Amino acid sequence: MGGLEDTRKPEAEGAEPRLGRREFLEKLGMGLVGLGGLYAAMALPGCGGGSPGTCPTEGGTAAEAGDIPAPAEGAGIYRGLVVAEGKDPRTTLRLGLHEWGGLEALEPTGKKVLLKVNAAFARSPEDAATTHPDLVSEAVRLFLSAGASEVVVYDHILQDLVEPTLEKNGIGPAAREAGARLAVYAVKKPGPSRIVQVPGGKALSSIGILEEVFQADIIVNMPKAKHHSGAGLTLAMKNLIGCTQNMGRMHDVDLHRAIAELNALIRPSLIILDATSVLLDNGPGGPGTVARPQKIILGTDPVAVDAYACGLFDRSPKKIRYLSHGEELGVGTIDYHSLGVKEVEA
Repeated sequence: MGGLEDTRKPEAEGAEPRLGRREFLEKLGMGLVGLGGLYAAMALPGCGGGSPGTCPTEGGTAAEAGDIPAPAEGAGIYRGLVVAEGKDPRTTLRLGLHEWGGLEALEPTGKKVLLKVNAAFARSPEDAATTHPDLVSEAVRLFLSAGASEVVVYDHILQDLVEPTLEKNGIGPAAREAGARLAVYAVKKPGPSRIVQVPGGKALSSIGILEEVFQADIIVNMPKAKHHSGAGLTLAMKNLIGCTQNMGRMHDVDLHRAIAELNALIRPSLIILDATSVLLDNGPGGPGTVARPQKIILGTDPVAVDAYACGLFDRSPKKIRYLSHGEELGVGTIDYHSLGVKEVEA
């Protein structure tokens, strides 16, 4: 793989870790070591896992799955994948969107756009733990230029110090300077939510979804491609956990099945997967080994996007169980080649 800064042998097939919540949080805590004074006074996320009183329990008004905005159905939307490669994230994103069909295909004029980024950690973009701020700011500018009434940069992060986290990873200043509104919630202080029953849910009978999701007209998923100690990899499908009221609860059930069920509820109109750099190990927070594929993967099928991205980690998509569950639930296809792949270079 071009741009790798790693000489390890590929992970063996079937070697995906299945960690309990305690071990997951222990590994997460190791990843937070070295962040300095920012996290000195902070506890690790305490939602779920038998930690009563540490986080709000799920609550809110009842809602139907149909209350969540459906993905756009514009005739100009390309249903395959676009893989854009280039050194400059902004230029690469513009090229990728052009090949995808342009934002006009989403008919954003007068609509509220929600960009679900990964802003979870107070790390610099070079650490590959969060969505690159240049991609965030460029997406904001492009949507506003295309006529969106408002662009909201949104996440529910793993820490309690929201502003210092956004300052460190660069997403806060980048989003604001581009004209976006920020709606980023702390793990123990989620925003207002609605409770949705999960049709046919096995891992989740119901789930609290943050209000920002319901208020959007267009949802765009902007995840970071990286290793994850509990799920194997965190890509587009797993990024939607940040839409839930109690993120820790996802780790108290079958995590992979829960991710798939959540993705059956929330269907973004567009996925912009940040693989400009990827965290190969010690995820999700790092620090770890960083590779720089300099790629952005765009698509509408989260299973297909994630299946393609598995190749950046020398992983078989069939070994990431939430992808198989997603295919089973009709979220998308692991066989991304069947949809078509456009590869372009900036």
